[in-house]
Amino acid sequence: MTAPTSAEEKARLDAYYGPFTSDKEKEALTVPLRLVAAWSKNDGYGVAKCFTEDGILILPGDVLKKGRDEIGSFMTAAYAGPFKGTGVTGRPVDVRFVSDTVALLRTHGGILAPGETEIEDELAVRSTWVVVKRDNEWQLAVYQNSPRGTGATLRW
Repeated sequence: MTAPTSAEEKARLDAYYGPFTSDKEKEALTVPLRLVAAWSKNDGYGVAKCFTEDGILILPGDVLKKGRDEIGSFMTAAYAGPFKGTGVTGRPVDVRFVSDTVALLRTHGGILAPGETEIEDELAVRSTWVVVKRDNEWQLAVYQNSPRGTGATLRW
């Protein structure tokens, strides 16, 4: 984990981490931060690099992708189509360690339509992240989300 480069960045990270303030929690929570950063560039293979080689992506609408290649191809197509120019955001609501190298994260967030800073109800999701520490880096083993909130209809 790298130290924030400015007071503004530190404040942003502190707000993101919320009550999850231990170094261990913050390290595990870098995975969603890396995914958000790759998504902000609409970089499908950047998103895939957040996953383990054999990672799994499960999304509404019967989407199941296995491995970085499938995930990267799927996300690249999504950014060329319905999710072109979108962003994603979220906040951790639960962090649980199964062991020193496995954590279960739960976030609330969603997709940001191009130019928006707030999540529209139909794009809001509840996400579960299974992250594992391999080669001294936290990676995403399994990601799943479900629509949440009034009017949530997100489908891929």
